[in-house]
Amino acid sequence: MARKKKVVKEKIIKKVSLIKKAYNTIKSWVISNGVEGIAGVILGAALWVTGFKVYAGFALGVFATRNWDILKTWLLKLLKK
Repeated sequence: MARKKKVVKEKIIKKVSLIKKAYNTIKSWVISNGVEGIAGVILGAALWVTGFKVYAGFALGVFATRNWDILKTWLLKLLKK
């Protein structure tokens, strides 16, 4: 009986640690992306749904640019190691 509880507890701990890891990854992405990136994707999606596809392209371009800056910085850090 005690062994079964221990196995269940270990499974719960693994699930919680996976959720924490996902949360911290998303949180760090939001912090690094900044207000411009988050606003760009929200505004771009809203404009796309309402039919303003050209303006949505500009807004999503801001979002893509912010993510490219993040990716470029990350790759440069990896190459300098």
